[in-house]
Amino acid sequence: MHKLFVHHRSPHHSNYSGYAQLLTYVEGKVIDGKESKIPYKLSKYLSSRKSNEAGNYDSSSVQKELELFTSLKKTAKEKCMVHYLNAERDIRYNLKFKKNYPNTKFIATFHKTPAFLKERITETKYLKKLDGAICVGENQVEFIKEWLDLEQVEFIPHGVDTDFFKPDKEVEKKNQLLFVGQHLRDFDLLNWAFPKLEAYDPDLKVIVVGIPSALKKVIKTSNVTKLSGVGDDELKRLYQTSKVLFLPLKDSTACNSLLEAMACGLPVVTNNIGGNKAYLEGTGSCFENDREVLFQEVIKLLENKDIRDRQSSLLREKALEFEWGVVAERINDFHSKVKQS
Repeated sequence: MHKLFVHHRSPHHSNYSGYAQLLTYVEGKVIDGKESKIPYKLSKYLSSRKSNEAGNYDSSSVQKELELFTSLKKTAKEKCMVHYLNAERDIRYNLKFKKNYPNTKFIATFHKTPAFLKERITETKYLKKLDGAICVGENQVEFIKEWLDLEQVEFIPHGVDTDFFKPDKEVEKKNQLLFVGQHLRDFDLLNWAFPKLEAYDPDLKVIVVGIPSALKKVIKTSNVTKLSGVGDDELKRLYQTSKVLFLPLKDSTACNSLLEAMACGLPVVTNNIGGNKAYLEGTGSCFENDREVLFQEVIKLLENKDIRDRQSSLLREKALEFEWGVVAERINDFHSKVKQS
């Protein structure tokens, strides 16, 4: 079966992060618009004529559509699988006219929360033509089935590069707390905790990593350091040398920062919300969505090295379940299942 992967990469992801890492572990042609011959100004104009009510659709989407159309024409007589790696964007006309590709199945991976999808994608006529869907959060599955009237829907977790993100037992842990990212982070809870952490231990260093617009939401206290534009190796070192990842969220499906910290064996404190539970099952790292509870769990980890060491081992072991090779095998199995339907 010929496979085509429609690819989008978020600019804030490190070279070892994001769903695009899957492409290293699967066989098929990557559709990223680079082979499209359409001029940028024309693709920008065409995308501007379309609403985003059916998902994000920009100039790169037009270029990918044309490249996908060309590839499908070349493989019209072959069994083919089109996998949109980000269901929230780039989907329009090739799905609209899928009857022209009788030998082709179309699937997509959904990353956003049910609340986001329901609010932002109000036009579902294209998505309803999908033959199957992958959800990176368990909390998406029933919603996607009902929302799109789709039978072939499966939770397959987001992967993590466990070869790059790994513990380093030779480095010394610093008296340091880490917070990473911006999407659906609970900055209100974080800002509430900062003065309490400073009062608890004036020497505790708090590192906040994110894009500049997110860092503006973070209050400045004497022990808070804000970092943007952090490189891959520096990010890994922060995971390896910190004592705790404190990551309060407003909602979730899968979270790269959480997976990367787990792979590095960094103890985690986060809330039992959205898809977190499925990723942290059995690690004792996912707690009641209450600020006092979360704060006390952070303090417990900071004060007790034995608990941190135990959590570190459990989290690393759990992260290995989400190694990209394992995830890719499950995705290939899903492709085969959809192909036979």
